[in-house]
Amino acid sequence: MTLSERDSLVIEAAIQFGADYFYEVKNGTLGMTLYITAPNKAEASLIRKDAPHAWKGLYVIVLYTSSPDFAEETLYDPKLS
Repeated sequence: MTLSERDSLVIEAAIQFGADYFYEVKNGTLGMTLYITAPNKAEASLIRKDAPHAWKGLYVIVLYTSSPDFAEETLYDPKLS
């Protein structure tokens, strides 16, 4: 698959599933895969309802990134040790 074919699939996925997510087409463990990355778990659940498991001959994997509720700097306080 050429770079322009990947780009056109990413654009088509953004049009079909929404432009609020990050899309990437790359070779996965099962073959060519469309990775959709959502900003949090709730958004990932919504996109999973709309996105099929296979789309245009690609496997579809929905991921999400989530930041912790606390800042990592607050985990260690040298005054307490």
